[in-house]
Amino acid sequence: MQYLNAISSRPVPEPSIFTPKLYVKCGPLLRYVGLRRDGVNHKAAKRGQVPTAKEEREVWRGTVMMVTADDRSSYSPAPRLRLFVQSIELLIGNGTREPTERRDSVNSLWRKKDGEKQRKFKDVVGTRLLSERGVTWWRFTIEIELTDKATRIAYRINRGPSIAFWVPARGETMNIMFHSCNGFSLGINPVTFCGPDPMWRDALQAHRRKPFHVMIGGGDQVYNDAVAEQTTLFREWLLTKNPLHKYSAEWTDELSDELENFYLERYCNWFSQGLFGVANSQIPMVNIWDDHDIIDGFGSYPSHFNGCPVFLGLGRIAQKHYLLFQHHTRVHENESQEPSWIMGASPGPYITERSRSVFMFMGRKVAFLGLDCRTERQRDVIVTPETYKLVFDRARREIVTGVTKHFIVLLGVPIAYPRLVWLENLLTSRLMDPLKALARMNVLGGLLNSFDGGVEILDDLDDHWTAKSHKAERNAFVKQLQHLAAEKSVRITVLGGDVHLSGIGQFYSNPQLGLPKERDHRYMPNVISSAIVNTPPPNAMADVLNKRNKVHHLDSYTDEDMYPMFSVDVDGKPRGNKRLMPRRNYCTLGEYDPNQDPEVEELSKASSRIGIPKFFRSNTQKKGTGLSGKSKQDISDSPQGANAVDALEVILRVEVNQKNPDGATKPYRLIIPPLTTQSYDATAST
Repeated sequence: MQYLNAISSRPVPEPSIFTPKLYVKCGPLLRYVGLRRDGVNHKAAKRGQVPTAKEEREVWRGTVMMVTADDRSSYSPAPRLRLFVQSIELLIGNGTREPTERRDSVNSLWRKKDGEKQRKFKDVVGTRLLSERGVTWWRFTIEIELTDKATRIAYRINRGPSIAFWVPARGETMNIMFHSCNGFSLGINPVTFCGPDPMWRDALQAHRRKPFHVMIGGGDQVYNDAVAEQTTLFREWLLTKNPLHKYSAEWTDELSDELENFYLERYCNWFSQGLFGVANSQIPMVNIWDDHDIIDGFGSYPSHFNGCPVFLGLGRIAQKHYLLFQHHTRVHENESQEPSWIMGASPGPYITERSRSVFMFMGRKVAFLGLDCRTERQRDVIVTPETYKLVFDRARREIVTGVTKHFIVLLGVPIAYPRLVWLENLLTSRLMDPLKALARMNVLGGLLNSFDGGVEILDDLDDHWTAKSHKAERNAFVKQLQHLAAEKSVRITVLGGDVHLSGIGQFYSNPQLGLPKERDHRYMPNVISSAIVNTPPPNAMADVLNKRNKVHHLDSYTDEDMYPMFSVDVDGKPRGNKRLMPRRNYCTLGEYDPNQDPEVEELSKASSRIGIPKFFRSNTQKKGTGLSGKSKQDISDSPQGANAVDALEVILRVEVNQKNPDGATKPYRLIIPPLTTQSYDATAST
C-alpha cells in the first residue's frame, strides 16, 4: 500500500457535475490511433506524383475511454462526448479581478473563440465496451480534420468539465514525448523519490510551453508485480514449494475472480491518479506493453512454469485489462475494426492470442511502429519470423520514398546496449549451485525468485536483445531494418526503455567504408529513456556497464557501440561515464528547427501571460521563475553535423535532484539527420 499512498490523488468528479450523472472510476483516457488521408489530388495522381500535404485531407483519429460505476451513474441516454475547438487565448488571465470593460472584452473573446459558444461542436455517443463487476467501460471514437495551424481541441462528457488536447497542423511532424517504466518495483520506498509525480510535473510543464501531440509509452506503464503481495489465492500458489503441485495446480473460478479484481483496481488507481492521470486526459497515448504490465519476467521463464495453468490464466487477465485501458479495445477486435493494428501471424505460447503491434504516422514525414515484443515471447524467441514478415510488409506498403523521412521503431528493451553475456554465463553456471542451495534454505534471501526458483535477475537478462538466446534473431532483425532503410531512403530510429538508464546506442557503417552519417543507411540510433518513475541503478552499476562498452561488429559492414552523450553531469561538472546516465528521465522527439532553441522561451513571461495552475507546481516552485530550472546553455548547441532540413531532434530530459519534488530536468540533445541515399543495392545493405 506504500506504493499507492505515494500517489498524489486527483479529485474524482462528483456525479452531480455531469448531466446525466456519471461516477467516474477511471479516466478520461485519451488515445491516438493514426492519420487518415482522404481526397487525394487526382491531377497529382495522373502525373505519377505524390500529393503534397495541401493537396490531401488529413484526419486525426483517436479515442477517449472512461470507466464509470454503474450504481452511481445514469446511462439513459448513453454518455455523450462533445468535441469543439477552444483557442489557447481563452486561458489568458492571472486570476485577478478585472475591470468591467476588461471582463466584457474577455466575454466577447469567449464568444468569438469558443466553438461550443458558437454552436460549432460535434457530439459523439459512447460505445459500451464492457460491463462487469459493477462498472462499465465507455469508448468515444473521435475524428478531427487537420487545418493549416495546430489546434487546441476541447472535449467534455455529459456537460461535465472541459479538457483539452492539441492536434498538429496538416503535414506537420508531431511533438512527441516518450517514456517507460512508469512505476515503482516492489521493495522501493516511493518517498525516497518524492513519489511518482516529479518527472510528470516536468513533462506537463514542457507540454504547456510546447504542447505534445502524442505520448509514447514504451512498456511498464503500470507495475502489476504487486499481484504477488496483494492477493490471497495467487500468493498462496506462488509460495507453494513443491514444483509438481505448483505447475499442475488448476485454474479456478475463485482465482480468476481474485485476479480480475486486482487488475481492475490496479489500473483504475494508477491511470487516473497523480499527474500521470492528468497527462492521460490531455496528451493522446500510444502504448506497447512489457513484462511489468503483466507481472515481472512474464514470457522469459522456462516453459514448464510460464505454460502452467495458473500463469496462463494470469496472462489472459492481464492482456484483457491492458487492451481495455491502454488501447481502448477488447480481445475480439482486430485490424478490420482498427487499421493501426498489425496482428501477429498466430497466437502466442503463453498469451494465447495474436500479438498486436501498431503502425501509424506521426505527421506526414514520420512513420511509427510499436512492435509487440511480449505476446510471442519465449526464452529463445521475441517475435516469430512469420510476424516479422507481416510487420515489414506493412512498413513497405506504408512508407513513401521521398516523403517519409523518419521511421521510429519502438521496442520495449534496447537493442543496442552493453553486453551482459558474462553475467548470464555466471548465473547459469554450476558455480551458482551452492549459492542456490543456501538460498532455498533462506540463508541468502532475495537471490531466487518465487516463481520458478531461478536466479532473481536472470529473467531480466533473458529479456535483453543481446542475450545469447536472442543474438541470431537480433542480428537478423537489424539487417532487415537496414534493408528497409536503404530501400525506402528513410532514417530509422529505435526507442527502448526497461533498463532504468538513459543513453544512446548506435549502429553505423564500418568507418573504413567512408560513409557520412547522412548517407549511411546503417546509421540507426537507439534512444534509451528509462525510467520516468522507477528507481535508477547505482552509479557503480552504470560504471560497470560503461566499462563493458566497446565497438562490436554486427558483421563486416556494421559496427555498434554507445554514443558519448553525457560529457557533463546535471550540475555541469565533467563526467567519467559519458554513455549511461543513472537518473530518472523522459524523452522528447520532434522536427529539428535550427532557428529555434527549445529552451530560449522566457518561462517567466510565459507564466505571467498564461498563468500556471497551482496543481502543476510543487510548494518549492515560485511564480515568475523557470519551471524546470533550465537555461539555454543546458542544451548542446552542436547538431553533430546533421543536415538541418528534415532532421529529427531528440532531447533526453534527466532529473537533477531526486529529493526535489519540482522534477527539474537537464536536457541533452541529439540531432538525427535524414537519410539521403541515391539508389538501393540489396547486396550493399547486408
